[in-house]
Amino acid sequence: MKNESRLPKKQNLRTKIRQNLKSISMGFMAVFSAIAIPVWQVYFVETSDIKVEIASIIRKESDGTNIALNTDELAQLELYIPETLLYEYDKQGKRGDKLDFPTFSLSVLLKSFDKAKQDIKNIADINNALRGYQVQIQNFISDKNDDFQLIEFRIANLKEWNLSRYIEDSEASYYEDQLLAITRSYSSMTFDANNQPIINLKAVKSLLIDVDEDLSEVSSDNIKRLNRLRDDIRNIESQLEKLQKSQTDKYSFFEVELVVTNNGRVSTSLRPLALMRIQISENNYADVILKMKNYSQNAELDSAATKIIRFTSEQIISFPKDDQRMVNSFWGSTAWFHIYTMNTSQEIFISNRVAFADSLNQKFILDKLKDKASDHMIN
Repeated sequence: MKNESRLPKKQNLRTKIRQNLKSISMGFMAVFSAIAIPVWQVYFVETSDIKVEIASIIRKESDGTNIALNTDELAQLELYIPETLLYEYDKQGKRGDKLDFPTFSLSVLLKSFDKAKQDIKNIADINNALRGYQVQIQNFISDKNDDFQLIEFRIANLKEWNLSRYIEDSEASYYEDQLLAITRSYSSMTFDANNQPIINLKAVKSLLIDVDEDLSEVSSDNIKRLNRLRDDIRNIESQLEKLQKSQTDKYSFFEVELVVTNNGRVSTSLRPLALMRIQISENNYADVILKMKNYSQNAELDSAATKIIRFTSEQIISFPKDDQRMVNSFWGSTAWFHIYTMNTSQEIFISNRVAFADSLNQKFILDKLKDKASDHMIN
């Protein structure tokens, strides 16, 4: 009897299940969706998708190390170095004593060398101008040329020569002050019968003779400097080239520009460090640590966004000795490199491969552009 009474109950349960099967299935599907969709979003939809592309690599010179003018040839460059680097200055900007042992960055020396080379070309023009002024002085002094009357010599004539370009400012100002005192000191001036001022021509003549002697001295010094520069310019250039190579091999550093694109639907943050692996062959490589510039501004990558981010290395002298030799030997030749970056989720992103030389990368871009331009012209 008991078994007979249970049978209808089981049949009723099956009937109810069949009747509510759709509702039960929908319930299971809802529960599954509630679990599966967030997982799908996290792992497949709402993730960052980072692409890293190397735009350029530049080897920059560092001015961290200064150089003394410790050879006779390099000492000639002092004339072309700004005074602000040769003298002491107080907080108010007043110039003090000359520095005993000044040192200069390589960039300053290279600029000074360029000025020295230009000076070789300018000295001849300067001496021609000085000779022209001296001819005028002789004409005024001799009083044999009607176009150059000593009594008519005035401050305007002196200013035309712009003496401060060739002699000390204080000396040029002294000559101008003296000439003004001779020709315009009305309180002590005497007058002739026609009420015309009587100019002390002997004083004017004496002044012009002194100016002529100063210009002769300047011209003579210029010739000596010109001859010495011509003799030593090759030695100066050779010494600077050696210094530049030494500076580049030791104190230069790399700056790599990356174009980083986040194709994902969520933002992410990059770590401040990156690795540049410079590869010569399969088992011959050097690793260089890079640091992100302006990390607080550049680390965050918004979804569907692109950023240009720059990384820099330390100076080459800080690299292991073997890596220093490799970097200096293969920069600009057959080596290539990748950049490896990481985000805060510890995902690692690998850049494209480019040549370990910025000029070669530029050539590749230009060649592609020229090919496209040529195809466009044909079509």
